[in-house]
Amino acid sequence: MASWCCDVNICKIFTQLINMTDTNKPPLLKIVLLSATGFFMFVCMDSLAKFLGGVMPITQAVWGRFFFHFIALGIYFLIFKPKINLKKNFKIQILRSLLMVTATFFMFNSLQRFDLVDIYVVFFSAPLIVAMLSAIFLKDVLSLKGLLLMVMSFGSIIYSLGPSMKVLSPELIFPLVPPLCWSLYQFFTKLISGNNDPFASIFYTAITGAIVFSIYVSLNWVPIEKNSYWLLLILLGVSGFISHFMLIYAIQLSNLSFVTNFQYSQLVWSTIINFMIFGVPIDINKIYGVIGIIIFGILFIRTEGKKKKIKV
Repeated sequence: MASWCCDVNICKIFTQLINMTDTNKPPLLKIVLLSATGFFMFVCMDSLAKFLGGVMPITQAVWGRFFFHFIALGIYFLIFKPKINLKKNFKIQILRSLLMVTATFFMFNSLQRFDLVDIYVVFFSAPLIVAMLSAIFLKDVLSLKGLLLMVMSFGSIIYSLGPSMKVLSPELIFPLVPPLCWSLYQFFTKLISGNNDPFASIFYTAITGAIVFSIYVSLNWVPIEKNSYWLLLILLGVSGFISHFMLIYAIQLSNLSFVTNFQYSQLVWSTIINFMIFGVPIDINKIYGVIGIIIFGILFIRTEGKKKKIKV
């Protein structure tokens, strides 16, 4: 999913790879392609999860997401041998990892119950929730313009969802939990900003998800019917790892603020995939709402990003 972008500390993980590239200023087209493709692959990953959730238990899909991501991360560690400090901020690292694992579990469940585009629309409330938490607990006060843009962003989210969401349904818990967990994840990231080992962050998240769901699926394993489903399960985890790499590479070549703007392309990609793969008709009113989310969301990021440089 797309919420990776606020955790800029992870960007340092692939420093060795970036240093191998030309030190000259990279062309704008290269950065744009890396950013757009990275976010596109995240949508593909969630689309895979939506499909796999229909042919196997959700817990096994979540297991594949973390287990094969951990395997890919392990291969990277073996090749580049980065230094890692697992003792620093141990308690907060574990808490953040549990929040990420919980967000993924509920995200994959919500994909089976709701429209792909609606899930992304709801998820894009996360940056706004982070801003509110920061204003309340970290005294990071919003500017008047930022506050107005946040209100308009929330309004666009509500308009885009319209009657498509199941009002007052117990199933609403599934799409609402991921942005809440992700917001808390980023909030705790801010608390340890400047004192965080990026290798430890991604290691703890990957291994926590892999261990928790390996234990569960080993006790509740349902045989996978086709070998092709195994291939898709592997792709589910590896695609997440590759998506992170492409976006991190783009940030290293440019900056977080610029690349962050492209996260809203996920709304475009999900709309296209929703129509072409899952056969969901395009709702013109939803399109209007999505356009509003993109415009006000980007303006919000740019407005608040100019106030001060925040390490997250």
